[in-house]
Amino acid sequence: MSVFPPPQLQYKLATISIQQRRAARLALWRACLIIGGTLSLGVIATVPNSQIKTKQQIDIAGETLVSEAAVHRAMNLAYPQFIWSIDGISLAHKIESIPSIATARVSRQIIPPTIEITIREKTPVALATSQGKVGFLNAEGEWIEQSFYDNLNTKSPLPELKVIDYKTQFQHAWTQVYRLILLYPELKISEVRWQSGGNIYLETKIGQVFIGSQLSRL
Repeated sequence: MSVFPPPQLQYKLATISIQQRRAARLALWRACLIIGGTLSLGVIATVPNSQIKTKQQIDIAGETLVSEAAVHRAMNLAYPQFIWSIDGISLAHKIESIPSIATARVSRQIIPPTIEITIREKTPVALATSQGKVGFLNAEGEWIEQSFYDNLNTKSPLPELKVIDYKTQFQHAWTQVYRLILLYPELKISEVRWQSGGNIYLETKIGQVFIGSQLSRL
């Protein structure tokens, strides 16, 4: 009796051996590619060309009444800094801490290394005084100090409507008054004034109109 396996079995064993060697080579190539790619990314992340070195590498879009300088101050970004280490979500939260900014979106571009920022401002609809300070009022009744709109110029004219002695507790009343102003522009309401007890005076084209504190009179 022969101690050698039959030819068919020898062929199967040889085929299995070839497949195993081929699989081992493929696994080795995959491992080399993964390691090489990881090392390449590590090198790219540490070379000087992947750094944010100056403010000129930060593009800010959407600002009109808020200056770029105010956005940079809010970000408080240290230079130089690797593009990979910059947290876009954290930067967006810092920018949104500016009272006159509604939303901010931050994205990173690797080549060339750039930070792209898009902001949406809170639009002021009236010049307003509150507790002796001058600021702006938006349609939702949020009073914002004037200093947070630090890019006012001739290209961004001030609102013509004035609101005097505004307080946060008047927010609901303000939204109704402002809706009235939008619905009936022919009334030409130029000033809304609050006095003691929440009484409202409107300055219109026919003179001053006393509304009182009963909003139903609107």
